[in-house]
Amino acid sequence: MSVLPPLKVSECFYSIQGEGPSAGVPAIFLRLSGCNLTCGGLNTCKTGELDNGATWRCDTIEVWLKGENVSPHNLILDWENKGWLHNIKNGAHIVVTGGEPLLQEDALVAFFQTLEVLIKKKLYIECETNGTIRPASDFDYFISQYNVSPKLKNSGMPKDKRINGHAIQFFKRSEKATFKFVIRARDEYDQLLGDYITPFNINKSKIMIMPAASSRQAFVLNSLPILELCKQENIRFSPRYQLLFWDKTTGV
Repeated sequence: MSVLPPLKVSECFYSIQGEGPSAGVPAIFLRLSGCNLTCGGLNTCKTGELDNGATWRCDTIEVWLKGENVSPHNLILDWENKGWLHNIKNGAHIVVTGGEPLLQEDALVAFFQTLEVLIKKKLYIECETNGTIRPASDFDYFISQYNVSPKLKNSGMPKDKRINGHAIQFFKRSEKATFKFVIRARDEYDQLLGDYITPFNINKSKIMIMPAASSRQAFVLNSLPILELCKQENIRFSPRYQLLFWDKTTGV
């Protein structure tokens, strides 16, 4: 058996997709370690506090900062022991998330190739990305759906770090990509208009808006004004089922 590059894995779990265009679909989540952005501010990983103008903080930082190297073969064996390969054969999606999974493209391609040969069918793979890295063609071949979540000024990230025009253009043209923006209020919608929709001419049919929240209570409260905004702008609303059902953002 050939030696394949390891994946740096933070967590794996079987649940339902809670967000985006396939919300409600059973899915195996593969959360990878590491990210090229630190939403919450430039120093938030060290301090746990907001800085640099951020109004929210990535709710999975403490998870994706950790991780261990796992070979694709051992990862597949673990999934088989948990019965997840059976779930995949019966239609469950694979959701690759992070952090930023595109930082580990080469290892993911090797993993997808090995798993697809074993399953003997085309996998349905979702890639959750911040939209700052343009996927390579061999990676894109395996992806069925991109859930692209570009960041706004409220993330605390400088514009040159959070916006990569070449990557945004790729996702804009891809029939597999949907843009999902997390906002709190109308002024942040104006930001996404100015940073993304207008300069890149993104069709609103490719956009979803999700309320910023890190708890069930906050999601319910913050959803009402965002629902009204979606109605006014004719844009799809994204749920966050993991908050509604479990009051958690990860591991469920």
